[in-house]
Amino acid sequence: MRVVAIDFETANSSCASACALGIAIYQDGEILDSFEWYLKPYHRYNYFTNTFIHGITKQDVEDEYEFVYYYDELQEILKDSVIVAHNAMFDLSVLNAVCDVYGLNHFRNPYLDTVAISRRVYPELYNHKLNTVSAYLGIELNHHNGKSDAFACLMILLKAMEAYGTYELDDFLAKLNMNMKNNL
Repeated sequence: MRVVAIDFETANSSCASACALGIAIYQDGEILDSFEWYLKPYHRYNYFTNTFIHGITKQDVEDEYEFVYYYDELQEILKDSVIVAHNAMFDLSVLNAVCDVYGLNHFRNPYLDTVAISRRVYPELYNHKLNTVSAYLGIELNHHNGKSDAFACLMILLKAMEAYGTYELDDFLAKLNMNMKNNL
């Protein structure tokens, strides 16, 4: 089964203001790739109030492509994949919002949230933020860098599966008594 971890960074409080997308791809027991696209937000959302969080400025993305440019490539990446994200409702809200801005179809992939998974697998943690879980598991993290966050998210899933003695996603979810959800 193919798993694609995603992580969006936004320019401001609007979910439609995606300014970076990190992606990490896992299939057949192997991490295939991890990378990040900087995105120029749609003009209506191209103002930056979240720079203090991720360090991305308007100048950093002014010569980058808008999300619509990557849509077909993202469709190919996500084809027949399970999406994984840490706090998945945020990342899927951003994904859906940027699709809406450009009049694009939503991605209907099943998804998993590594916050929920880490709560089940590592209940001893005082919180389940990405940086906390990553530090606990010894995962290197450059927090709020899309590529690093997506890779850490993927590693959280893989380490949790390892803790349960399986790399078969369906078997792992059955052991946790969890189900995949569907993006609407």
